[in-house]
Amino acid sequence: MNNLIVRRILQLGGLFLIGDGVMGLLKPRWHSLLWHLGPELLRAATEELAEHPKTARSIYLAEAAIGIAVASLQTPEVE
Repeated sequence: MNNLIVRRILQLGGLFLIGDGVMGLLKPRWHSLLWHLGPELLRAATEELAEHPKTARSIYLAEAAIGIAVASLQTPEVE
């Protein structure tokens, strides 16, 4: 795959992680329950996050930080 395409895909993934993390920081219970779907394991995880907003915020903060790291690695140094 073309290097530019890979960088764009990674940038998009980073942007998704940042956005999802910030939304989770703002409204952890609501955002966790938004993803309450799929297999039982995923539904159980979203319920736990909804019941423990401080823990959820920590996880969402880490998610946003990972997204920033991934996105920034794909950004060239020149402007």
